[in-house]
Amino acid sequence: MDESCSDLQIGNSASMFYPPDRQSSISDSGIPDLGAIIAARDGWTVFRCTPAIPSSSCPLTARLNIERLELSLRNHEGWSNWRPSWDESDFQQGEQVTVMQLREATRDKLLAITQSILHKALDIHKALDIYKDGTSGSSSVSNFILLPPARVLEYFLRTYANSFERYYPMTDRGILDPNELMQSFNDEASSLLILMMIAQGATVIPSVEARWLTGGLTEVCRISLSHFIERNITMAGDPIVLRAALLLTVQMAWSGEKWQMDFAMGQQGMYFVMLRHSGVLEPRQVTTPHVNGNVTPETMWSNWIESKRVEVGRLIYAWVMIDQDLSLFHDTAPLFSVTEFGAPMPDADRLWQAKMASERSETRLSDGYPSVGSGAQLLSLRELFRHFLDNEIIAQDIHLTPMRLRLLLHPLQALVCRYCRLLSCFSDNMASRQRSRHVNAAPTRFRLEEVQGLLQRWYDLAEGYKSSPMCPMMQANLVMFHLISLNVVTNFPDIERLARREGFDGRYKQSLWIHERFILDVEKAIFHAGQILRLVRTMRRGVRPPWWPGAIYRVALILWTDSLTHNEELSPNQQNANPASNVTFAVDGLPADHPLIIRYLTEREGIPTLTRRDRSSFTLDHAFTVLSHCIDVIDEGVATRFSDGIRGKLEKLARG
Repeated sequence: MDESCSDLQIGNSASMFYPPDRQSSISDSGIPDLGAIIAARDGWTVFRCTPAIPSSSCPLTARLNIERLELSLRNHEGWSNWRPSWDESDFQQGEQVTVMQLREATRDKLLAITQSILHKALDIHKALDIYKDGTSGSSSVSNFILLPPARVLEYFLRTYANSFERYYPMTDRGILDPNELMQSFNDEASSLLILMMIAQGATVIPSVEARWLTGGLTEVCRISLSHFIERNITMAGDPIVLRAALLLTVQMAWSGEKWQMDFAMGQQGMYFVMLRHSGVLEPRQVTTPHVNGNVTPETMWSNWIESKRVEVGRLIYAWVMIDQDLSLFHDTAPLFSVTEFGAPMPDADRLWQAKMASERSETRLSDGYPSVGSGAQLLSLRELFRHFLDNEIIAQDIHLTPMRLRLLLHPLQALVCRYCRLLSCFSDNMASRQRSRHVNAAPTRFRLEEVQGLLQRWYDLAEGYKSSPMCPMMQANLVMFHLISLNVVTNFPDIERLARREGFDGRYKQSLWIHERFILDVEKAIFHAGQILRLVRTMRRGVRPPWWPGAIYRVALILWTDSLTHNEELSPNQQNANPASNVTFAVDGLPADHPLIIRYLTEREGIPTLTRRDRSSFTLDHAFTVLSHCIDVIDEGVATRFSDGIRGKLEKLARG
């Protein structure tokens, strides 16, 4: 294969990013990433704090990803000698999913299907090249590609289980067995699922080899999954296909690769329609048989596992969380409505991960669930949200798990999005507001205040959930809560437009104007931003949700916007003679119930600061310092293409 990449393949705008003496070996770690992917960052349709370029100017990277995958799979010696060169403890936190060893037959079948879909993907892109410019591609697929050794594939699967499954748990009995998956009636769909697990696990491995593997597998699986569904539309409701589609959507959405991110949003709606039409969202009567002399606990355990596989409850509600993730960071309304979810919600994680019937029985009793064989039904999200609105959760002793708390945030976010969008439609012009006697913003603001009350109710319930140490999902839940709360008190799309200087004359030092238009409640915005920083930094580096750099990005822009006003004049806090008003406190270091935090929110007293890695602190009055600190926070995590892209955008904003 000609391993050079012409301007025609990657776009003229990206050629400048490739050093002329670059090497093609996957072991060459001197190149942080492919130049075309770096060049396309300015064309992202989300996380846009710098002047954007049109998509037509962005280099195409799909074929480049596939060719790099082929190149890496041909480097048999490179993968044989590959070893993780970092602290493996960063990617562990009490392993709750055991990954079984790959059998030789499983790896052989996986290799055959990988080679087949790789051929298909390159043939498609070669045909596109011929159609566009009448020339054939410069490469052909080698017949001698091999998958990485079994120990490497198992390592990526284990990383997937330790990171992704923490937030979207879908592996029952606490065992991820790729050999069992490959024994299903459709080994192509199972192979796509396993390959996406490998790609997802490799995402958080900061190495060139892992990035090439992830980018290429994601692209070939995207093409193959689409063709697979087109060949047999009835497979659109198959749990394995829907699970592979979920992993693909998450991987593309947070890939840091412009075109894959666009595909994620484009295909998200299609997969959601598939989920709806499969019928799994509707309520179904699923009970366990009552205990009698003829039914053993082992039989009931098997029946329960099988019923959960039929109901695919974990899969359904993982899609709900994906819907919330994408809508929040893209500032769009969720595609699902809470009224659609009549299917039972998942049981407790300990019950789901129990490996035997006796363990399941003990878990049901200790976790407050009905005993084995009681036939009790689980609540749906629709029912749980109704109880939440009626404030009956505690009164009816409804058991809440981290996942259920997370799911309750979906309808709350939808309400925030609805009322904030409606408020943005009202005119800022006083004369216009006076002429509008029949429709005004006051009722909408009142509704938004009611939603704030519901968010506080959710937070009180979350505080009642005791977990020591706090599990990763609860940490993510609290970050999501603070992000949604930030949307109530800020106008983030306008903040991004301010950063891009779109529609503004550049006169930023107008504190009253900035706070009225972009940050409606400064103290609450700073509080929520500080708590997000605190929570993210307490997460283990390799065990973080895939969107965590996006959370830091939103915090950075909000704090940057507020800092633009500090150089104009002394703040009221600084002018106040009351000594309590001049007390500094680490807004990203203190818990939400700390007295200094409470005083700041209720009395507007105190000066918030941020904490550097060396424990020194600084005030929020300098835009460059604030952005530089948020960049440092991103650097504290594991580097991915997505975090690299976010970092580059904040760095460019800081320099501008």
